[in-house]
Amino acid sequence: MTQDNPSPATPSLGRAVPTPSAPAPGLDETRPEPRSRRGDYLLTAAIGAVLAPSTLALTGMTAQAAAAGNLPRIAGFALLTLAVSALAQWVFAARSSLGGLVGGLVALAAQTVILLSPGRADAAPFTWARSLIPTGAVLIVAALLLGGSWGMRRARSAGRADARLSIRLGEQDKTPGVTPAAPPSRRRDHVLSLPITIVAAGSALALIAAGYARLVSPGTPLSGGLLGSAAALILLLLGTAFTGRSTLGARTTGTMLVLLSLPGLLTHIWPHLPGHALLLRLLPDDPTGVSLLLAGTVLVTVGWGAHLARREGRIRELTELRSRETPTPPHGLPRA
Repeated sequence: MTQDNPSPATPSLGRAVPTPSAPAPGLDETRPEPRSRRGDYLLTAAIGAVLAPSTLALTGMTAQAAAAGNLPRIAGFALLTLAVSALAQWVFAARSSLGGLVGGLVALAAQTVILLSPGRADAAPFTWARSLIPTGAVLIVAALLLGGSWGMRRARSAGRADARLSIRLGEQDKTPGVTPAAPPSRRRDHVLSLPITIVAAGSALALIAAGYARLVSPGTPLSGGLLGSAAALILLLLGTAFTGRSTLGARTTGTMLVLLSLPGLLTHIWPHLPGHALLLRLLPDDPTGVSLLLAGTVLVTVGWGAHLARREGRIRELTELRSRETPTPPHGLPRA
């Protein structure tokens, strides 16, 4: 007596029917679930919200120490500003670039409040703030943190792309008869980053020096210098965002700005220091040159943070890709 519907386990034509639920050889179905990044977002957002006011406060105290000619306080507050900014960018690179975005938005909100208040800069509650606001420090921090967040996000994505390319080239190198192509050169990005950042930062600081102090003065119409300040904000933002392709320009330009600020910072200690007269002509509303120090410090740390983010993205992507590779059993794959 024959069966019209044989069982799936019954051999057919001498070949075994595979069970659909059986896993393919060598596949690991016990991969861990991806880690939630909610904690990273909350942590970096909290740090970013504190970063902008703390950086401005430390810069204002540096300006006060420079006006008083107190060298230990100048060095102490300047180094503390550098440490706070660098530590924040390190956390952003390791966790999430959201912190830079939040910090830039906080500074931009503070800038809006200053412009909409009747007293403008004179309405600030602290003495250091009333002298710091006309230098354009709030606008500088907002632009650099926003551009740095954008650049860090692009740098992290570029690091992931580098990791995927490295895996592909490694697989091609293992294939007999296949010569892997050379990885793309980043020389052009490095060459372009320096002039682009210098031109963007220099033009933005010139626009700020030309009309920002009048914009934040009481009784001045907003139409007077608003366009120039908006252009300065965009230039700084775009120049800093180039760190997503190369950080050479940000780190070099930032170091140059810090060095250019020294004649103004030390004028009450060494009055005949070269360059102070030129600095007064270029920055008439910033005799201590603290805006250059602030821009240089934040620019250097933002470039360093983008460099760390690119490396972090590459390492994490390599780790994830290698964890997806099918492990080979110690005795090889079984024959079919």
